[in-house]
Amino acid sequence: MPEGGDLGKIPLDCVVYRAVKLINLKPDGTPQSGCFSDLADADGSKDYMSVYFADEMAANGVSVKDLAAHWGERYAIVEFTVADLVTEGEAVWRDPDGKFPGHGACKRADGLKRTVGQKRRIAKLARRSDA
Repeated sequence: MPEGGDLGKIPLDCVVYRAVKLINLKPDGTPQSGCFSDLADADGSKDYMSVYFADEMAANGVSVKDLAAHWGERYAIVEFTVADLVTEGEAVWRDPDGKFPGHGACKRADGLKRTVGQKRRIAKLARRSDA
């Protein structure tokens, strides 16, 4: 993780997308808090949470619908902003994966795992964006 993330290069108002399993959405469309864990075995990340930055996706001519198609029908795409993550103590950075434009990552700035309360607050901020 870059020291402090890439905040000098990523606007705080930049929309951030996260793919979550449809079965982990509540009836109102908000994701369960467990969708915001650092699960390396679940999404291929390396002890961080994978996200996608809207500005970089747009610069590469891809949309949130393209991101949803990339993840497939078992997933939904939710969104929040870089500022939302920073407010929750996250460091964010661009982390190209060669699979889809705009890939990035975030992790608690102090390097610890997210608390249950932090995951709940992020879940409350997230809104479905591919519906």
